[in-house]
Amino acid sequence: MGRIKPLLSFQTLAHSLILRPILKVFFGASTEGKENLEGLEQFILVANHNSHLDTPFLFQVLPLRLIPMTHPVGAFDYFGKTKVLFRFAEFFFRPVWIVRGAKEAGALDGMKEKLRVGHSVILFPEGTRGVPGEIARFRRGVGELATEFRDIPIVPVYLSGADRALPKTSSLPLPAWTRITVGPPQRFQGKSKDIASSLESMVRELSEAEAAGRHSRTTRSREAPTIAVLGIDGSGKSTLSRSLAQRLSVAGRSCLLTDDVVFFHGGEPQDIQPLLTEKLREAIGRRAKTAKSLKSYKIPKVAELVLRDTVLGQVKRWYNPDVILSDGSPLLNITAWVRLYRQEEPDDAVLASAMEILSGSDEVGKDDPAWDTFPELAAMRRLRIPALRKPDAVLFLDVDPALSVQRIESRGESRQVHETQEKLARLREGYLSVCRILDSRLGIPARVLDGHQGIEEVTMAALHALAAMEVLPHKISAPAESSSNPSEGGPHGPL
Repeated sequence: MGRIKPLLSFQTLAHSLILRPILKVFFGASTEGKENLEGLEQFILVANHNSHLDTPFLFQVLPLRLIPMTHPVGAFDYFGKTKVLFRFAEFFFRPVWIVRGAKEAGALDGMKEKLRVGHSVILFPEGTRGVPGEIARFRRGVGELATEFRDIPIVPVYLSGADRALPKTSSLPLPAWTRITVGPPQRFQGKSKDIASSLESMVRELSEAEAAGRHSRTTRSREAPTIAVLGIDGSGKSTLSRSLAQRLSVAGRSCLLTDDVVFFHGGEPQDIQPLLTEKLREAIGRRAKTAKSLKSYKIPKVAELVLRDTVLGQVKRWYNPDVILSDGSPLLNITAWVRLYRQEEPDDAVLASAMEILSGSDEVGKDDPAWDTFPELAAMRRLRIPALRKPDAVLFLDVDPALSVQRIESRGESRQVHETQEKLARLREGYLSVCRILDSRLGIPARVLDGHQGIEEVTMAALHALAAMEVLPHKISAPAESSSNPSEGGPHGPL
């Protein structure tokens, strides 16, 4: 091992002082979306392939610390032509060597070996250099890697200009501007063929975004907005959340974060790779539902909400939806539940400060009344509870608590400790206070909807409210007319 470490150190130094400056000066190599690699310790990077300069350009975007543990796929029959070329490739890139024309299963063995020891790989699913400027069909090998190593994220990348910098017809590189567009990391569930097809579509989308000059962190100008649907138990907020997620997925990809995580595309639910945090959250959530008192309910419920917020962050990073519908909001739920645990509700200013503290703001001074009113805030800071995310917009489904209790009883399930008319009435007032504070003090749009209507009427009212709030991405539009097709318009019938 003592002989390997200096080699790896020289390799990183050579990239930093030699290869990267050359690529920058002679080819103007620029990168978009480099932040998508931040925080990743292992990955499978896939890209289109038009030039033998593709691999050096891809190493241009890697954090220096990951270079020694990242291995591209290299064609031995090409780089083994001369000792100089072979040694150059070995020193700078330490490839997984393959023989073109051999069976794909054999070519995957070397990549799998690197992945098993915690290293990363770079591969070109097209298999060989294609027609300049065109993306060929992706082979299913990348899908096989994804199915075997489901916990390793796959990063799609589009290379533009490398085919002009070193075209097939030339043995010498030519000065040409190049651009590397890095997409968000992905995790997949499904058949290898379908995964390969999905990755091909993502690289094509990156190419279109690059050509249009409008790629930032993702193919959209901002990350997915989160729409929080609030309501007391029995209000129908879960039904409304699902209906909205299904309806908004007609023109894009929507994610529903409720008791589980569900993706919709084209109005239909999609399979996704489950998150380990989500399984833990579900288990704690079940524990909270069996609590016999508000005191024993508090700790597991707060833990479940914190984990729900963590899942929300993971969904944004790993699944890259166009819009997220959240059944409730950890930050807002915790604030509203003050009404259940305190007879005297704090004024709006104190609650607004508490919400800012919970969301990680450092602008609330130590002398703010919120710290004395809620000593739990200081305890959460000491325990380093992660900051809770603010939603981009809020819909509160308002229902009479007496009707909510009737709906809960009609399910035939045991009622939770807080599911009484008196407690739900207090909780309702808490949510109304939260909506008032969001709209007037925090600049987050919040709308109150009448939950006594049928699901189709409530869904259309919610869609019109979202359109008025202007929080949806351009590609996602709220339909102006209702639909009688459940696959397009969501479930119908009473809440």
